[in-house]
Amino acid sequence: MPVTFIHGEYYASNILVPETAGKIRICPVDWEMAALGPGLMDLAALTAGKWRDEERDLIALAYYQAVPENEKRAAQDEFLTDLDFCRLHLSLQWLGWSPDWKPPPEHSQDWLTEAIRLADKLGL
Repeated sequence: MPVTFIHGEYYASNILVPETAGKIRICPVDWEMAALGPGLMDLAALTAGKWRDEERDLIALAYYQAVPENEKRAAQDEFLTDLDFCRLHLSLQWLGWSPDWKPPPEHSQDWLTEAIRLADKLGL
């Protein structure tokens, strides 16, 4: 996948969306995990959590459709598969995170179940 500058933890809880004078701004915060990597890692983080599969798909497809045709690097099916690999990577990353750290209850996620589901889906 193409490499770009990524936020690294582009979860909804790290994004402020203020509205002033009728204009909406998207303000990502908490940049400590910023890095170079596949841009789909940020989309994987944004769609992680307690979304239903249909909601995840709607967000992902809206992102895909917003990319100008001349900038698309993959067909829609390949894009969704690449996104699933990024989601699997995130799941494995969180499984290996500090054993002493516990997320707030509203941010908890069953990363093991998610990793197994994605590995099965990807035929791994």
